Amino acid sequence: MRVAMLGPFRLHAADGLPIEVGGPRVRTLLARLALDAGHVVPTETLIADLWGARQPAGALNALQSLVSRARRVTEVAQPRSGTAGYRLPLDRDEVDVHRFDGLVALGRARLRAGDLAAAGTALRGALALWRGAALVDFTDSPFAAPHIARLDETRLAALEERIDADLRLGGHGELIAELDGLCARHPLRERLTALRMRALRAAGRRSDALAAYEAHRADLAHRLGVDPSAELSDLHATLLRGDPHPAAARAAQPAEPAPQHTGLPARLSSFVGREAEIAQVDEALARSRLVTLFGPGGAGKTRLATESAAAIADRRVWFVELAPVRDGSDLASAALAALGLRETRLLEAQHTPGAARLADVLAAEPTVLVLDNCEHLIDDAAGFVHDLLGRCPELRVLATSREPLALTGEELLPVGPLALPGDGTDPADSAAVRLFLDRASAARPDFALTDRTAADVVEVCRGLDGIPLAIELAAARLRSMSLPQIAERLDDRFRLLTGGNRSSMPRHRTLRAVVEWSWDLLTERERLLAGRLAVFTGAVRAESITAVCGDEAELPAADVFYVLSSLVEKSLVTVVESEQGTRYRMLETVRAYCWQRCAAEADPRRVRAAHLAHFLALAEEAEPWLYGRDQIDWMDRLDADHDNLLAALHWAVESGDADSGLRLGAALAWYWSMSALDDDAAARLAAVAALPGPASPQARAAVGLGRMVADTGAGWTDRVRAAARAARETDAMARYRHAGLLEAGAWLMAGEFDEVRRVIERAEAHPDPWVRASAMFGRAFSAEHSGDPRAAEEHMRTAAEAFRAIGDRWGRAQTVNSLAGFRSLRGDHAGAVEVLEESVDAVRQLRSQADLAPIVLRIGMERIRAGELERGRADLEQARSIAKRTRPWFAVWASGGLAEQARLSGRLDEAERHLDEADQVPVDDHELSGMRHVLLLHRVRLLLDQARPEEVPALLAKALEGGFGTRDMPAAAAVAECAARWRLETGDPRGAARCLGLAAVLRGVLDEGDPDVRRVRAALRDTTAEHAAAFDSGATLDREAAIAALRTTLGAT
Repeated sequence: MRVAMLGPFRLHAADGLPIEVGGPRVRTLLARLALDAGHVVPTETLIADLWGARQPAGALNALQSLVSRARRVTEVAQPRSGTAGYRLPLDRDEVDVHRFDGLVALGRARLRAGDLAAAGTALRGALALWRGAALVDFTDSPFAAPHIARLDETRLAALEERIDADLRLGGHGELIAELDGLCARHPLRERLTALRMRALRAAGRRSDALAAYEAHRADLAHRLGVDPSAELSDLHATLLRGDPHPAAARAAQPAEPAPQHTGLPARLSSFVGREAEIAQVDEALARSRLVTLFGPGGAGKTRLATESAAAIADRRVWFVELAPVRDGSDLASAALAALGLRETRLLEAQHTPGAARLADVLAAEPTVLVLDNCEHLIDDAAGFVHDLLGRCPELRVLATSREPLALTGEELLPVGPLALPGDGTDPADSAAVRLFLDRASAARPDFALTDRTAADVVEVCRGLDGIPLAIELAAARLRSMSLPQIAERLDDRFRLLTGGNRSSMPRHRTLRAVVEWSWDLLTERERLLAGRLAVFTGAVRAESITAVCGDEAELPAADVFYVLSSLVEKSLVTVVESEQGTRYRMLETVRAYCWQRCAAEADPRRVRAAHLAHFLALAEEAEPWLYGRDQIDWMDRLDADHDNLLAALHWAVESGDADSGLRLGAALAWYWSMSALDDDAAARLAAVAALPGPASPQARAAVGLGRMVADTGAGWTDRVRAAARAARETDAMARYRHAGLLEAGAWLMAGEFDEVRRVIERAEAHPDPWVRASAMFGRAFSAEHSGDPRAAEEHMRTAAEAFRAIGDRWGRAQTVNSLAGFRSLRGDHAGAVEVLEESVDAVRQLRSQADLAPIVLRIGMERIRAGELERGRADLEQARSIAKRTRPWFAVWASGGLAEQARLSGRLDEAERHLDEADQVPVDDHELSGMRHVLLLHRVRLLLDQARPEEVPALLAKALEGGFGTRDMPAAAAVAECAARWRLETGDPRGAARCLGLAAVLRGVLDEGDPDVRRVRAALRDTTAEHAAAFDSGATLDREAAIAALRTTLGAT
């Protein structure tokens, strides 16, 4: 998501579509959080900034209500609760205010370095972000004034700096008119007056430049009673003498050479991906005498240091490479050699130690000393730097290391992986992808980012963690491999990524050498923990690391955290702050290397077994909490540990541990279902279900039920019956609360209605309120599919109230979603949308994007049924966009809805294109066969609008028999209603009336909200009593006879 505040407030999704934000207070909350994007804003600060002195009674509740409303705005980047506050989980570059600040900082750094063209480009990009006044929609908000003042001042200063860069590049002719206008609007702004005088002087208009000064001097005297600044007066004096003032001379000449930079490695390739960090280094050196760039090997610390050093314009720069130095006592000698002042016997004879001689040289002028690769001599390097800083007051040190020097006054700048592309974003916006493309084009000039290559490029960059060196080595492989071949071999990355630049140091020529350098610097206990830590996937809590990696013999649990902290200091482990607290992770490349060492030097089965036992315990602890008010907190916990839960499940399958595997699968099945992770869960549950051996019968039954929900492909019907029987025989709901609901659903899908009734009765007698609420939900669902909507609505309302009382968002979302359907049948479209929006709120709280798409689609369809065609179309487009990012096959539903919208709008050709597009999706599972029923009915309505009734009967017969047509009474009723319109338009109003009667008996009511049904009823309302009798002839049949009559009408057998 992108937030724009440099002008009217705007939100845009990753695909560029605007996001509507209703309510000024919600907009204000989102704007305030965006100003601190990614960081927690304390609750008390938000209350003060939103309401000021006019805080409402119950301000905390009012804030929580605003946050809930803001969460409904978008499925991405919802306000998240943090420690005593809220944050907007966005990268700062996704907010135009922060993007503006970053580009201005970059432009200033390039301007100081004399790179005028790059400075101008960055500053122009920053200024182009403005679409109007900053925070213009929030000028009355208490927080806005200081931000507006800062941004306005920064904007004007950036404009001056852009003009300065253009002027120094010789663009004075085009700038004079711009400066005339700016000086008129800002008459007291002396820098603008100076720029205008320089431009006029450079254009040969010396007298106009002098007149500009005089006018400014007089204005200052009149307004403020002061004289111009010394700098402006000096420029005036220079113009009077006719001398080429340095500032004026620069208007037509290149910038003066920067101070000498000695020993900096020559640029052999372009610098990609860390442009903004150069400005951060520059700012850090301005306030701190020791700045250390620290991070893992291959992250690009050396390149960032050299680029930052090259941009320094006001100090002498010396570069010292420490990697070849093996003994700390040689540090001074290495530095002197880099300065071209090798130690000699003459120095020794004069009793002048190397360190003292070095200090004398460095103290002679303002200097930046770059010390590259300090990690292997960390203690000696720290002492060396401490001594130099004490001797040289004008010295600043920029160090690179895989761990900090740990000196007082040291400012640390972490250098991590490059930014990776997010889901739904343009890959070319990612720094990691841009680096790959740059290096790939050098290896293979015809390579480009296209729709065909984008997925593999993203996979490679993500698989390599965004580590620059790894990405460069992968791109170099394009000389001999295709991109898919590289992507396929990432699991063997240490063999794949070799053969780097021969001009690089040996440890930077292969990926293995980079990591091996760090491994060799570890102590024995650090290596032991690093090897065991590699069993984890993703970020993990310290408590989990201690439980899995500690043992009494080699690594006591009490020591694990301290050894872990050491690995963090040495950049082998990264600290990740999240809403779940502090976590730790290894980059995948580091993890792969450490796991190889663990497998080679120890038995990895012990640590994998400990890992499985730990995460099985976590899943079984979490499962009972997934059915009430605490479900979000526990789902967040499982989300955070999901990668490790999957790794544990994989090990259970690989090792044949049936009991642990089935228990873990059973504990996670409901979490996967609520999180709409069914697609991914199918294969996992199938693998667990196939494990032979003794295991908990209830767990095996729960896995069978979970697989029934997750895997709707081949063999689904047989699995449904088997799962239902196993759940009944083991009484699975006694251990797993959701099992009763799924068992009832299984029997319903199998057409065993007596079994459905028995399951519901067992569930109604259960001591747990969630199971009893789910029993009422099941009773409502059964009544609806049996054609008793009145009883179904009553049961569903009772279930919804029960789930609300329990605090279960999933149950609330499902039940109110169903209640919307009953309102829709009555033609109460506004009421249906109202309850669907409650369902949206619950699903957003669950953060289930895949479950959001169907509800947004239903809202769109409801609006279309109500005649709000354009608003409904926008909802359907949003649903399709969400579906493409979560469950692409669900976009078929949206295509059908868009076809219906186009049909009702009179765009029949467009409607046909949408349906043709939907028909291209192969029908290979149960979900899509259900979709086909709906799509067939959309096609029938379109054919009738196209005056092609002869094609209708065959399609309606197919719809009736396909999927659940003869077991699902509402679905069969929809076929009958379409048949009614077909009979009417073929000149058989009596047959149309009879079909409406059949629909009424099958569903229990007619669909009064369907525009086509209303159209048929309106046409029949003016006809004879004969048609009323025809309606009754259908409506008085039992359901079995009604199905048979409908088949006869359609000519089906």
